[in-house]
Amino acid sequence: MKKALKQLGLHKFESKRIDTAEGDILRIDRNGKIARTQFEPKIYRSKYSSWFDYDTSPYYNMHEEILLAYCGCYGVDSSDVELLLDYGYTCDEIEEMLMDQSLLREALKDVKFMLR
Repeated sequence: MKKALKQLGLHKFESKRIDTAEGDILRIDRNGKIARTQFEPKIYRSKYSSWFDYDTSPYYNMHEEILLAYCGCYGVDSSDVELLLDYGYTCDEIEEMLMDQSLLREALKDVKFMLR
């Protein structure tokens, strides 16, 4: 930031640090008056973890929802896909398994064996 200010010639002027928090929107007018507003930041959701560690929603994310919706086109039951998701497979891994049915059957066999 200091390099950018120097290249613009703004380093010659008085400045002060403004502390902000996540979700703050700052508006500084030409007279230097500061106005603050806030917004609620979108929480990154993942079945495995959250950046904020307070998202306990049981719902799947959009990629998983689409995968569950279209798995029937490949002749795979959505409960099998849910089982793989719950066991820890990623959507990308399951998509690859949909293209290779033998790999899918092997993974389902292993997961069902582990859950006994």
